[in-house]
Amino acid sequence: MLRSITIRDFTIIDRLELELEPGFGAITGETGAGKSILIDALAQLLGERADTSLVAAGAERADLVAGFELGPDHPARDWLRQQALNEEMPLLLRRVIPASGASRAWIAGQPATVSQLRELGALLVEIHGQHEHQRLTDPRWQQRWLDRQVDPALRDTVQAQTEQWREARQALATLERDAGDEQQRELLAWQVGELDRLALQEGEMEQLEAEQRRLASIEDLKLGIGEAVDALHGEETASATQLVRQAARALEALLEREPALPEIAEMITTAAVNLDEAGRALQRLHQDLEHDPERLAELEQRLGRAGELARKHRIKAEQLPALHAELKGRLEGIEGLDERRAALNEALGKAESRWRSAALELHRARCESGEKLARAVTATLAELGMDQARVEFRIEHDEQAEVAPAGADRIEILFSANPGQPPRPLARIASGGELSRFSLALIIAGAEDSEDKVRLFDEIDAGVGGETAHAVGRFLLKASQGGQAFCVTHLAQVAARADAQWRVLKRQEKDRTRVEIQRLDRASRILELARMLGSGESDTGRRHAETMLDSAPGS
Repeated sequence: MLRSITIRDFTIIDRLELELEPGFGAITGETGAGKSILIDALAQLLGERADTSLVAAGAERADLVAGFELGPDHPARDWLRQQALNEEMPLLLRRVIPASGASRAWIAGQPATVSQLRELGALLVEIHGQHEHQRLTDPRWQQRWLDRQVDPALRDTVQAQTEQWREARQALATLERDAGDEQQRELLAWQVGELDRLALQEGEMEQLEAEQRRLASIEDLKLGIGEAVDALHGEETASATQLVRQAARALEALLEREPALPEIAEMITTAAVNLDEAGRALQRLHQDLEHDPERLAELEQRLGRAGELARKHRIKAEQLPALHAELKGRLEGIEGLDERRAALNEALGKAESRWRSAALELHRARCESGEKLARAVTATLAELGMDQARVEFRIEHDEQAEVAPAGADRIEILFSANPGQPPRPLARIASGGELSRFSLALIIAGAEDSEDKVRLFDEIDAGVGGETAHAVGRFLLKASQGGQAFCVTHLAQVAARADAQWRVLKRQEKDRTRVEIQRLDRASRILELARMLGSGESDTGRRHAETMLDSAPGS
């Protein structure tokens, strides 16, 4: 339940701190005093869209805080755990609305998004606005009220099946988009054919280029290697091998005379062995070098074709194998299009079939709930002074409806206020007063268990009076049992039944207007009730108010 609310610089409220208790609370005051500001502030804390105009004139920001106390099994606790937020009580919601810039929010001391406030707020508070009756003519609003009586699991199933159908439809659309037209397929097949004929392998370009350089340089290689062989083993001039061996022989007789010479002689001997091996290797290579013009032409042709295709696709030649694999995969996908399209069409059909089955189950549940709710609303209208009224829910199931999260039903409320008059669409026959009373009856009849929610009613009793007002007061008192409810009201009959009452006062201070909210004690409540009855200055009016206050609870 709502334990406290603190407001700073919000519209025409400078500073306000309220401590709240369980039960039914009435908020009263003169017309135009600003009674709905408290509900407006709470709506901001529950994620309603912020507006800089809500900041008090001359202030830098509006600062709003609400404290809630949750029972151990309150559904908001599960939400807090899922969001990894602190569950310690009281649960504090805070929102700061700057005079310029975006608003900021906190849940349990942690920064939060407005969407998180909205999700949590839906679990904490239920608000019924003073203009709710005006929305009753909207078929979507009528469906919303009916669906509150239906098992949420049925609605969730229809929504889930809708999402699966959309995913299947998107998969099919993606396939068709990627497949392209026949000209694209032919172009792709031609490109793959060209790359198939080239059949360039990964890393092959480097090998081809190396071999091509070798064959194109045979003459240079033979000449250079021949000169190297002569230098190492030539007989016409002193070769490197001969000179090294000559150096080794010159040192043989001197090895024992100089300690450093054995190590040097060993290095010269090793050099001689290496020169011998290098010379023989060069001789073998020189013998193996042969002209191969056919192979050279083949290599040059293959390299030229690879370069041509690389320029065509605007990539490097070494990237052709990867491109080949990619285009081949796409072509294989297109060539298997018919099979894949058939599979996806089948999946789409099955998804739609499951949705239609779920929508039909939802329709049956709506029909059953519609009958019960219509009886309850009719009975409540009788309590509100419309004992001849009749209510029906027309629920038409469209077997050809497009897949949608709300199902396949067209829902309309039918209403008749007078005997002998057949029920007709609510929007076409109900007057403003009848709509207001019907809205109230729908709220009463369709009310959910209030133990887990704070319920706020903003002038929902507009347009009623007399005995009907007493019936409204009884309902609001009942709505708070086991929980908490607040009502902004002009009716003394309603306010008298409240467990607590607050009066909203508007004061003029020089060139500023400010709002105060006062909790009333018994004496002040009697005076306020007398004012609401239109006889606040007379003793008779005050006695009437006192009698009403004493007799209201439990009557």
